[in-house]
Amino acid sequence: MGFLSRLLGGGPRDLLADLAEDYRAEAMQAAQLRIDADRARYPQVADELRRLAEVEACHMAWLRERLVALGGQVPTLEATPTAGANQWERAVAAHQAAQAKRRRLIEQIAHWDPDEPEIVALLSRIEREDAREGRAYDAVIMRSDPQAID
Repeated sequence: MGFLSRLLGGGPRDLLADLAEDYRAEAMQAAQLRIDADRARYPQVADELRRLAEVEACHMAWLRERLVALGGQVPTLEATPTAGANQWERAVAAHQAAQAKRRRLIEQIAHWDPDEPEIVALLSRIEREDAREGRAYDAVIMRSDPQAID
């Protein structure tokens, strides 16, 4: 159990359940970004969304590999289109989902450190890459028109 969890009295957690939830979040984000890329108004936005989806797919593969190695089950997924009247609303929703996913990773890093150093290293790597890609979400949002209707 991590230092903060011990300090704050956090209860027991299941490592496989946490990894499965992380996998699900990465997979859903990748699928959502691909759907949004298909609906994008401009090719350069579609390309950027597809690039972001590939980053998330890479994270998903790392988590799947670790989950299977630990004997866990890979969760099934179902992607649904992001609600939003336009590209700007969908980009904002994708950015918010990425931020929530990153916050969860940070919380898990604190929980599992120092008991699971390999997991912490993997989650830290994913979190750093997600932090770096935040600027790409910002750029897509800034280039989108919040008043446009698809």
